[in-house]
Amino acid sequence: MLVLDKTIFVGNSGLASNKNGVQWLRNLASNFDYTVVEVPLHPTILHLDCALSLVREGLMIVCEEALIDGIPEQLRDWDKIHVSLEDAAKLATNGLPINEKVYITDKEFTWIGEQLAKRGITVESVDFTISRSLGLGGSFRCSTQPLLRTDL
Repeated sequence: MLVLDKTIFVGNSGLASNKNGVQWLRNLASNFDYTVVEVPLHPTILHLDCALSLVREGLMIVCEEALIDGIPEQLRDWDKIHVSLEDAAKLATNGLPINEKVYITDKEFTWIGEQLAKRGITVESVDFTISRSLGLGGSFRCSTQPLLRTDL
């Protein structure tokens, strides 16, 4: 899941989520004025953050090939850094936005870091190869889970 303001995007490839889970979350979240948007995923993509990263408002890293119905309507006009399905499988989109100006990614994805830097983002590159290779589908975002970020 990715949360943007009062919208929750839920990836569904059938591997880790399903329509029943999406409907359950939709029912629960509607009580708190959240909207749940189901995002159908390529059958090899485990979670939405394996195909999409919301770096900051208006900027994403995305594997469009992994999004069966394309980029969700709410995000279509955002600036995009594209990754291939092969790179998505390596968890290229599974970085960690610390705030609007700082993003952590694996050092393997230097080209993503270069694209982010061109857009004014400070990139911290860390070797996360071992964690990404454990076969559990986890990288930075998975390791930290979504953080509450506030302006201090």
